[in-house]
Amino acid sequence: MKNQLNILKDLSKYRSPNEMDSYFEEIIGLLKRDRRALEISRLRKGWFKEFQEEFVPAYIFSLSPYFPEGAKTKIIIGSQNYDFVVLKPDGVEEKYEVSSYIDGEQEVEIAKSLNKDGIWSSRLRSYEQLEQNTAIYMEETKNNIRKKSMKDYTGISLLFSVTTFQFSPVVDTRPEFSVENLISFIRNTTFRAKHIYLIVQDGKDSHTVASKIIKVK
Repeated sequence: MKNQLNILKDLSKYRSPNEMDSYFEEIIGLLKRDRRALEISRLRKGWFKEFQEEFVPAYIFSLSPYFPEGAKTKIIIGSQNYDFVVLKPDGVEEKYEVSSYIDGEQEVEIAKSLNKDGIWSSRLRSYEQLEQNTAIYMEETKNNIRKKSMKDYTGISLLFSVTTFQFSPVVDTRPEFSVENLISFIRNTTFRAKHIYLIVQDGKDSHTVASKIIKVK
């Protein structure tokens, strides 16, 4: 297990967007070849938690139109009120905090099922149940945004991330659960932060998701 955890020994270092892209593909390739490492990553043990929850959003942001030309980025491991920094060519460093609602119990359940059987069943039995799950996810996402709005992030930009692909039949047809509704909620919420961005993980590849990052305010 020690060898698998060492896969991410170079996780926190400055990288250009191309270097972020190469590093991401390198890690994904290693996980595909090492089943034990893949199982550990699903359980988010060691730095795999930071890889999924901090590096991946920073990587996606580095591919976006909002990433400064010629800049580099790295995630910051440890306890602070920001997750990654962007170093501009002029030496100015910008700080970013990543946030998303994560159902920890469900994540562990999915990981254990995939590690044991290679598949996971969502237990969904009806469209009504999918609607209910969507409503819960969106409300918990808004609760998470409210909590962030109560903290002082002066000089730091917030990067919210939402995952919608599993809820797409509802998100695409119910305005109250739409991404547009969530954007409106963020716009109407007061923050002590520099900028607010939204990443929408809709099942597309990283480059496509990055190209559609929304700068809300």
